[in-house]
Amino acid sequence: TSNLLRRLGVNNSYIGFRYTIYGVIRSVHEPDLLSYISKGLYVEIAVRYKTSVGCVERNIRTIINTIWLHGDRNLLNQVFGFELAQKPRNGAFIDALAHYVVRHYYD
Repeated sequence: TSNLLRRLGVNNSYIGFRYTIYGVIRSVHEPDLLSYISKGLYVEIAVRYKTSVGCVERNIRTIINTIWLHGDRNLLNQVFGFELAQKPRNGAFIDALAHYVVRHYYD
C-alpha cells in the first residue's frame, strides 16, 4: 500500500499517508468498515493515532487532493478501473485502493 501511494504521487511526509495505509489494511481485513466510514473506520484510525476523526478525514482528503492535482492520474484511473471525471471521495478512494491491493498483491 505504501508503494502504491508513492507511485500515485504522495509520500510519508503527509500525515494522511499513515492514516490511508492503515485504513486500506483495515478495509482489506474488514470490508464492512467502509459501510460506515465516519463512525467506523475513521474512529479506528483516530484511536490508533491518537487524533480526532475530523483530522483523519481531512488528512486523507489532503492525500487525495495531492494525487488529483499533482500525482499519476493514469495510475489513479487504473486503480479505480475507469477514468475518473472528478476527484474521488475518501471512502471510494480507500475502497479502490483496498481492492487494487488485494487484486495485485494478494493473488
